[in-house]
Amino acid sequence: MSGSIQDMNNRVNQNRSLQPSNRSRFKDHLRQNIYTDTQAPTTKLSFKKVSEIELNKINRKIRLKALKDKNRNTIYFIAIVLVLLITGLFLFKP
Repeated sequence: MSGSIQDMNNRVNQNRSLQPSNRSRFKDHLRQNIYTDTQAPTTKLSFKKVSEIELNKINRKIRLKALKDKNRNTIYFIAIVLVLLITGLFLFKP
């Protein structure tokens, strides 16, 4: 028996040596950025300008949608629990 286990261990080691290494590799065009002292230029983000009233409307709409989603999830949860309770009562009826 020990011969077959030793063969298995040898095959595992041989297959491991065939696998590519997990070491990260650099592409040629990215290698030069590693050795430079300057950083890449950062781009400035531009956001749409919105008035205070519009911002309040957007916030209200987002909060209303979140509240609806929360209520819907609560109803789903209660319905699933009720179905499981009724099923459990019928299955485990004495």
